[in-house]
Amino acid sequence: MDHLLGLSRKASELEFSHMASRTFVVFCLAVLLFRLADRRFLGRNAGYDVMLGVVLGSVLSRGINGDASFFPTLGASAVLVILHHILSTLAYRSHFCSVLFKGNPRSLVQNGQVNQDELRRCKITADDLDENLRLHGRVIGTDDVREARFERNGEISVVKTTPSTPSGPTRPDSSE
Repeated sequence: MDHLLGLSRKASELEFSHMASRTFVVFCLAVLLFRLADRRFLGRNAGYDVMLGVVLGSVLSRGINGDASFFPTLGASAVLVILHHILSTLAYRSHFCSVLFKGNPRSLVQNGQVNQDELRRCKITADDLDENLRLHGRVIGTDDVREARFERNGEISVVKTTPSTPSGPTRPDSSE
């Protein structure tokens, strides 16, 4: 194992074959950890989902390049995924934990009216809001917005106002 992975060597002494072997082992473990983390991690529904990806990548890279001991690095990666799973379970089972870990959504626009206090609290400029209304709501201004929220995952969701007249094709009268 030492010969294959270069476990007793310093990072500067690792050869390509050691790095390639380490990469293979880390990749296989990472695939397994991603399966254990489930799809929630990939959905990036909360800040700690993104944090797991960044920290996990950083920790695993240290195992490949020899900046940290190989097997303890793999163990630490597993601990990160387990902690993520525990936080996700707590957030699912407890509204208090969900709010604590993820926060609350903020209403930025209500019935066409922009809530300046919420924009300021969320550090969102009017230009940022306009951009998100165009991208996510396909609207040009707030007049067509029933509600726009700054969601817990950091995205802005947009609910358009319903048109007063139907805009789609009319159904033929069934009495004919």
